[in-house]
Amino acid sequence: MDEMTTELDNLNEEVIGHMNTWVDMLGGGEIGRLVGAALVLLVFFIFKRVLVRGALGILRRIAQQRSESMMGNVLDAFALPLQALFMLLGVYFSTEVLALPEEIDAVAVEAISVAAAFCIFWALFRAVEPLGVSLNRLVGRFGAGLGDDLRQFFIRGVKTLIVVIGGVIILENWGIDVSAFLGGLGLAGMAVALAAKDSVANIFGGLTIFADNLYKRGDWIETPHFEGTVEVVGLRATKVRTFAKALVTMPNAQIVDSPVINWSRMTHRRIKMVIGLEYRTTAKQMEAIVDKLRDFLKNDEDVAQTEVAQMVHLSDFGASSINIDLYYFTTTTDWVTWRDIRNRHIIAFKRIVEKEGAAFAFPSQSLYVESMPEFTNSPNNDQRSERKIG
Repeated sequence: MDEMTTELDNLNEEVIGHMNTWVDMLGGGEIGRLVGAALVLLVFFIFKRVLVRGALGILRRIAQQRSESMMGNVLDAFALPLQALFMLLGVYFSTEVLALPEEIDAVAVEAISVAAAFCIFWALFRAVEPLGVSLNRLVGRFGAGLGDDLRQFFIRGVKTLIVVIGGVIILENWGIDVSAFLGGLGLAGMAVALAAKDSVANIFGGLTIFADNLYKRGDWIETPHFEGTVEVVGLRATKVRTFAKALVTMPNAQIVDSPVINWSRMTHRRIKMVIGLEYRTTAKQMEAIVDKLRDFLKNDEDVAQTEVAQMVHLSDFGASSINIDLYYFTTTTDWVTWRDIRNRHIIAFKRIVEKEGAAFAFPSQSLYVESMPEFTNSPNNDQRSERKIG
């Protein structure tokens, strides 16, 4: 490492020496140095895109030939930071050509070094997004939706880490004692941990959601607090869009500690229905209706025939009807398709009952009167007052 640093210093001195020679050829003096510095900036400005884009273009074509789209995206992310670094190099050589006073030169070099460090971390920050694509194979094991959430979680975490490390290094370059500040944070760590215990619990709750694969974006879930479709699975909270189109944000710790029903993972969708027949329906009619209902469900391709129950039975004598209980599942779990199937079945059940000459019952009451009081219509019993006309 020391040998490399020495070689770079020697190369730097050699380049600056050549530039000073060119400045002397221009006549030297302040005007010559100003002209030389301007020419250096112009040269670097002209060639920054040619050199950077040319080199990156060659590497990008190589990546395309090898079908490595991720590498091409990473090179695209490096383009702007590398151009900025190239211009900073031009600014550095321009300041050396100007032969500024030692104090000003030291400040300029320090500012350039800070800017160069910023460009390096800027390049890393931009490269995180395309590098996250390489996680597709790993996070794909958790499913498409959850895998995308895990990838975004990783990207946000790495970006935050880069920003923190870059900020610390840049502050150190400016001469700010960051270690003392971090040491002070260590003394206050206990208080911070107590104050942030809920945030830490939410972070671990988010990790539990990812690890146990409780749900992913787009799932329909139900908890004691809300029911709706998951929109965002974040590090601290989960955002759910309710069926009333309201957005609910719930901390992950509370979700993990409560029962969660994931309706999107139904293998089949259930239909429960009760058909009430009139009491005047004969036993023969009821037997025929039950048999035809069973045959209809067995021959319907939208009804699940295996792995789930399929039941059609006379269940009880109701207050106003003899009830037939239907309990079965559809092959689809899509809500709209399920409603279409239920709609079609209701019409078919109505036809079966009507074809057997029976009818559906409705709530009714029968009033039986044993005797009626006798009323006599005689003038003596008429208690109405007389009225005279005229």
